[in-house]
Amino acid sequence: MKVRCIANTGDKLSRKTRELGNTTETKYSVKIDEIYTVYGKHLYKGVLSYLLLGTYENLPSWYPAELFEVTNSLLPLEWYYQFFGHENSVSAVWGYKELVAIESHHDDLIEREDEAVRIFLKRKKEIDEFSE
Repeated sequence: MKVRCIANTGDKLSRKTRELGNTTETKYSVKIDEIYTVYGKHLYKGVLSYLLLGTYENLPSWYPAELFEVTNSLLPLEWYYQFFGHENSVSAVWGYKELVAIESHHDDLIEREDEAVRIFLKRKKEIDEFSE
């Protein structure tokens, strides 16, 4: 799945997304008009976000989907999905196997745990090869 950045500041986000800790002054590490590969998606308190590598990052981060438009909706063959149904946390996750199947992987990736980053980089390589 590929997305094009259409905004990179918090003032372009909905009120619901800003209520999750983003502010109108938030500046994201993505460039307008740049195309990004999506490595996962999650639904957190009703807000959809994409897991991707920002322009100025070497590790993945979650970005509100509102900052992007989908340019290629084809999902990788090895993507999984899980619905948790929690209202106050992540209620759904789509992505590579470990992101969905290993409960701690999502948080470990946010915390930049070595094993989680290693798994992400392995899956990133596979997804990048698929999406070329």
